[in-house]
Amino acid sequence: MTVLCVLPARLGSRRIPRKPLQPIAGRPLVEWSWRAATRVDAFDAVWVATDSEEIAERVRSFGGTALLTRTDHPSGTDRVAEVAARPEALGFDVLVNYQADEPFLDPEAVTAAVEVVASGRAEVATVAVPIRDAAEWRSPSVVKVVRAADGTALYFSRAPVPHPRDGEPEFGSRGAGPYLRHVGVYVTTRDALERWTGSSPSPLEEIEKLEQLRALETGLRIAVVVGAAAGPGVDVPADLERAERRLAETAPIERVEADD
Repeated sequence: MTVLCVLPARLGSRRIPRKPLQPIAGRPLVEWSWRAATRVDAFDAVWVATDSEEIAERVRSFGGTALLTRTDHPSGTDRVAEVAARPEALGFDVLVNYQADEPFLDPEAVTAAVEVVASGRAEVATVAVPIRDAAEWRSPSVVKVVRAADGTALYFSRAPVPHPRDGEPEFGSRGAGPYLRHVGVYVTTRDALERWTGSSPSPLEEIEKLEQLRALETGLRIAVVVGAAAGPGVDVPADLERAERRLAETAPIERVEADD
């Protein structure tokens, strides 16, 4: 099966203005996420879908493929669906919504999620990583996922779930355990993507502002692959500083090239 990865990159953002273009270690955030996506061997192509000509021009300047999309999409998955329906994308069997604010995704976990869908074991797959501490667990900017015994998602929430009735949760002592941070990458078949985006935004989606809840409410089963602990996505201004420090340490050569 052929796999198309699409990074939806919207210029408007309430918490971080012009988030995809925010400079981090000498490069815009969208470029770091694009570079991370290009390291996933399972992808046959990596495109950026945006509502902004400014973002499109920036993507093309570092060698990426950018497509302009409508400005009225309620979610990134809806933006991916627009791209998937275009003639140039019809040859791809599996579609991946790879967040443009996740520069630290584990490529092995993403590849495993692609394999789950490509092998027919699930119509939708995503990735989660172990939560590191109580502050991360309590933060509403960190999306949590609770899994069933078969590894499929029961629920996604900004609330600290699962919530122990007695005492405080323990982190890191039993492997992944039940405390997982959701990483917003979605691997889907064409049929599942059309079913997901063919439905209107659902009540739970609108309450939590989480697009994956529409998929659950539609009846889609989402397989959750647990990957290695990784750096957080860029959701709030403080994340920019953390990402800056990490990329300055792990990609010094790329930073020098960007500054040149």
